[in-house]
Amino acid sequence: MFRISMRHLFGGGGTGVSPVLDGARTKCPGHPAAILLVFPFLCLCLTVSAAASPAPAPLVLDDSPELLAPRRPRTEADRNHIEALALWATGRTHQQNKEYAKALRCYQRALRFDPRSAEIVQAIIPIADRLNRHAVAARYALIDVELNDADPMLLRRLAVFLAGKGDWTSAAALYEKAVAVRKNAKQSAADVFLRMEMGRLYLLMEKYERAAECFAHVVNAVEHPDEFALDVHLSRALLDDPGRTYQLMGECFLTADRPEDARAAFQKVEQHSPDSAMRQYNLARVNAQTDKPAEALEALEACFAGQGTAPYKTLADVLKKLGKKDELIGRLEKLHAAEPNNLPLGYFLAARLRDAGKTDRAESLYRKLLDGKPMPTGYRELADILRRAKRFDALLSVLGESVEKIGVLNTLGSEEQTISGDGESLRGLVDAARKSIGKTPEGSAFCKALAVALLALEAKRFETAGEFFGLALEADPQRADEALMLWGVGLLSGDRAAEAVVVFRRAIDQTALPSGGPAFHFYLAGALALEGRSEEALAAARIAAEKNKSSARYRGRAAWVFYYCRRHDEAMDAYRELIDEFDADHAFAETREVLREARMALSNLAVIKGDKPQAEEWLEQVLDEFPDDLGAMNDLGYLWADQGRNLRRAERMIRRAVAAEPEKMAYRDSLGWVLYRTQKYSEAVTELEKAAADKPDGVVLDHLGDSYLKTGQRDKAVAAWRKAAEEFRKEKDTEQAETVEQKLLTIEN
Repeated sequence: MFRISMRHLFGGGGTGVSPVLDGARTKCPGHPAAILLVFPFLCLCLTVSAAASPAPAPLVLDDSPELLAPRRPRTEADRNHIEALALWATGRTHQQNKEYAKALRCYQRALRFDPRSAEIVQAIIPIADRLNRHAVAARYALIDVELNDADPMLLRRLAVFLAGKGDWTSAAALYEKAVAVRKNAKQSAADVFLRMEMGRLYLLMEKYERAAECFAHVVNAVEHPDEFALDVHLSRALLDDPGRTYQLMGECFLTADRPEDARAAFQKVEQHSPDSAMRQYNLARVNAQTDKPAEALEALEACFAGQGTAPYKTLADVLKKLGKKDELIGRLEKLHAAEPNNLPLGYFLAARLRDAGKTDRAESLYRKLLDGKPMPTGYRELADILRRAKRFDALLSVLGESVEKIGVLNTLGSEEQTISGDGESLRGLVDAARKSIGKTPEGSAFCKALAVALLALEAKRFETAGEFFGLALEADPQRADEALMLWGVGLLSGDRAAEAVVVFRRAIDQTALPSGGPAFHFYLAGALALEGRSEEALAAARIAAEKNKSSARYRGRAAWVFYYCRRHDEAMDAYRELIDEFDADHAFAETREVLREARMALSNLAVIKGDKPQAEEWLEQVLDEFPDDLGAMNDLGYLWADQGRNLRRAERMIRRAVAAEPEKMAYRDSLGWVLYRTQKYSEAVTELEKAAADKPDGVVLDHLGDSYLKTGQRDKAVAAWRKAAEEFRKEKDTEQAETVEQKLLTIEN
């Protein structure tokens, strides 16, 4: 538990902590640590002074006062405890003065000194929420501490926020914490609503057993409303559309293998929304799951219409259990003949025909279905049939139609990668396209040419891609912006920056770009920077920023160009301006991510400038907002290890980074270095050898050489240092190279 006591403040009772703050410090503004430690003593003096009458004469001491000597030197844990106490007190002062942003930062840093303190986390969450920094509040709510006193409704609200952002896993974790807080409390209507939300979320996550547990809790509450203070109005709000809600719960119970719960839920469906076909369908599924296939088949025959593909899947399962698997296609064809416009049935039948090797009939059916309603599934499965049959002319037509009617080629999913990765298929398509499109393409050729161009890009056949992008542009100049963007970004992704520059400039020269084409200027700036053309890159970046002033990403492009082109002073100024301009905006996740990247860059720039305290401060700011940021943890831990400071905290943070991303060699190097600094030389060698296993840089090799020497492996140390010097020379880091070469001279002499 996090408590402030007189014993902690004065170091009594054998703690050995001196009231002198020679080691305490913080980066939080307004840090009153010294006042905190001497305040009780000052109060005592003032009280005694006020009680005395008349005022005493000035006290003259024979000897000058001396600092109290601690019984033992402060450990790192002692220093961490003092820092946490001081930051906590500072935060409380800011909070009482309604300076909530300052209070939040102090609490965030206090937690890093005392990471197991539930009290600090519980102080952070409501303040972050009050400041509308809901993402920050959610991140701290997810920290693994006991939150017995947390506000379950706040946790629930943060869970809803995360679910809305698509972070279902984190949302579920917050819901679970909210339930845990209420575990021993009398259950209320709010708890029932919480379980309903959890159940729906687990259903989306396909965690059917957990969803079923939540729904069972809801059903029990509805059946025993008095136990949960669930009145008629609340029950109505809980179930919303009762028929649909019970149907959802029944299907979940079935998937979780709870057929009797499903049967009960389906009976409720019939009470609220009578539907004979739905009743038979639900009954069929329950019978199928309770080993009554004959009864299931009888019920199914009365309920196929309007239920999507699910009844047909159930039919396939039932026929298999009855030993009548071969009857499936015949039954489906009979049903389809009666309902030719039933798309779910049509697609299910076409897939069964394809799987059975009846590809001619499957192809014919897919074409009819796509004529009626184009769908990605249909194009994907039809393309698979044609590719396997090596019918490249027909495949080209299908791909072109897909681009035209669906809009993007990635609707083909894995089939796109299959085609681009199959040399024979790609060659066949290219030949077919050249014959079909010809040298003077018409407007209808645009989609075919674009499809082949994208497949060639995926296969890194850049000349072929360029040929077909050119044909697409010639076929339909009105769609130039779409084709040029796909082409330019594809070239950038393929490390063809010089060619990308040409494409983006061509796009900018077009006359009717949407909104003035800021995206093309943005990407052009990146391509020019990669080519070392910094002034041109900056010009493009500034135009992009001017055309999209509201975007932190666009406004920060110039800073990135400065940074990439090693114009460090200008990069620092630009990044600082970016943070000043957008730091108050907590509404958009992308803005916060851009500013996180800016602070990481500023930290690196500060290291280059030799200002390690400022480098640490930028990383601290990242961790304030993103407490689980692995990169910031690793970098801050490395900086501390390099200076021989905060080694326990450094090792703890770096180990978290390594555990999360064990294949990241930069993290391995940091771990090896902090182990070296803590004199665990054999362990350091193990980690640094892993870091040096694949294309190590000079720093890793230098660290490895140091560790080899400490473990008595002189020859290996010399070899590692020689490689390190070579790498530093390649990197044009003369200072580091000379430092390593001096080590070699010393050991060899």
